[in-house]
Amino acid sequence: MLKGQGLLSLWNGVEPARRAEYDLWHTREHVPERLAIPGMLRARRYHRGEGPLPEFLTLYELETNAVLAGAPYRALLETPTAWSRSMRPSFRGFFRVGHRPLLSRGGGVAGALMATTFADLPAAEGRWESAAERILRETAATAIHVLAKDPAVAPVPFAVPPGGGEAHADGGAILVECHDRACLAGIAAALAPALDGPGLALGRAPWTAYDLAYLIDRDELPQVVAPSRPEG
Repeated sequence: MLKGQGLLSLWNGVEPARRAEYDLWHTREHVPERLAIPGMLRARRYHRGEGPLPEFLTLYELETNAVLAGAPYRALLETPTAWSRSMRPSFRGFFRVGHRPLLSRGGGVAGALMATTFADLPAAEGRWESAAERILRETAATAIHVLAKDPAVAPVPFAVPPGGGEAHADGGAILVECHDRACLAGIAAALAPALDGPGLALGRAPWTAYDLAYLIDRDELPQVVAPSRPEG
């Protein structure tokens, strides 16, 4: 299950020449400075996206989405470090969504995830419960998260290169975890009638598959060692 009652998702690619630097910066500076904010509970970064969504997906699990309107978080957005400021122009296909979890079922954090986004995500809570229960029981899925967009979350106060996928992100997203990426196609096939038949996922984008690259809980922050920024 997701921790807390709020969630922030960030989707992006990165300029190929800066891929290694991006991984270092994101893991050792960007994520830790955000998790240090009160109300941030856990961060995950997924990579190697295969599908229509960007290569990277980052999730921040929050006590509530009010964290994103607070002064500590806004200060990070408005007064970034020099390294963060230099990385932003290298993003590709960036978009960002604040979510309200409608449903989060399953245990643990698995090594593979598939994601789809929507222009419209109906909040049919009872039907989501039924579909999630069946998929978790009958497939290799270990967790399912159904997310509605929270319109109260303000956009970032800086410009980045134009993004992709926004047309499908206005309603929300579904995330499905499993232990191995090879299992995702079978789960997607089993989910299709559960989502499309009852009209739970009208207009959904094709699934994008991801591998888990990094996960850290807030209480692990004291163990993170800040790296030296690469030269050049």
